[in-house]
Amino acid sequence: MAGVSYNGSAAGALALLTGSTQALEDQQRVMATGKKVDQASDNAAYWSISKAMKSTGMSMTAAADASELGASTADAASLGMNKATELVQDIQTKLIMAKAKGADKSALNTEIAQLKEQLGTVMKSAGFSGQNWLSSGPAKPGTTSLVASISTNKDGVTVVNGLDFDTSKVNLASTGNAADGLLTKDYAVTVKGGGSYNYHLLDVGSATPAGGSEIALTNATSDDEINGMISAVGGMLNNMWAGASELGSMSGHLQGTSAVMQRLQDTLDIATGRLVDANMSKVAANMAAAKAAAQFSTMGLNIANQQGGNSFGLFR
Repeated sequence: MAGVSYNGSAAGALALLTGSTQALEDQQRVMATGKKVDQASDNAAYWSISKAMKSTGMSMTAAADASELGASTADAASLGMNKATELVQDIQTKLIMAKAKGADKSALNTEIAQLKEQLGTVMKSAGFSGQNWLSSGPAKPGTTSLVASISTNKDGVTVVNGLDFDTSKVNLASTGNAADGLLTKDYAVTVKGGGSYNYHLLDVGSATPAGGSEIALTNATSDDEINGMISAVGGMLNNMWAGASELGSMSGHLQGTSAVMQRLQDTLDIATGRLVDANMSKVAANMAAAKAAAQFSTMGLNIANQQGGNSFGLFR
């Protein structure tokens, strides 16, 4: 006659072994990934929060990089503007020297022409990443929008915050319309003698040229004309100093927001780590404990099976 016998001790030992083995596998997975929350099933709330924070962190990284790019563009323009300002000041100095009795105006004009060539080189070299705010070419200078920061609105949507800059304030030359360049447009001046003049510093072959005269000297240039040129250059310098100030302010703003976003990103990384990263020392201890429990459970199962076998031996 056949019969079935239930070994309760062995069943209990098997259940303990199954639990110990599962606990050991869980600790091994955490040790391998370094994450106590690696998937939604580990902790749905923490997993969801960590994914949202990671996404925000990635957006901040991209925004910080874009902000640095804008700051670099502003820095390149600022360096070019500072050098151009120095050259225009040198030109103003040559004009003042031309008022001296016996001055060789022709020789001074040669030096002015060389300074103008240097100005052209500076303007062409002031670009960065395909943008040149000091020389617009045939295009009309205008407002450009730069990435300044990001934020999250009340609906949880990421919003890119821009910072506008009017490049017409720093554009020195235009091959489209001369009036769009600080050094190619006309400056109307009136001197003490009563004479009125319109002067511009550079002629870059604009499609729409300036109507006044280019600043240049000949031995026949009168003191009144030189005074008008000096006054016009003074107006140019005032505009250039104002533009340099705008560039410095823009660069400082972008660098500041970039630094803030980088610090915020570091804070997000730390906060995300607290939610999902495992304490590896604790995991190692738990894993050792799980291994020991699995070993004891195996021993318990073996003992329970042996006891059952011994009991059946009595009925043979």
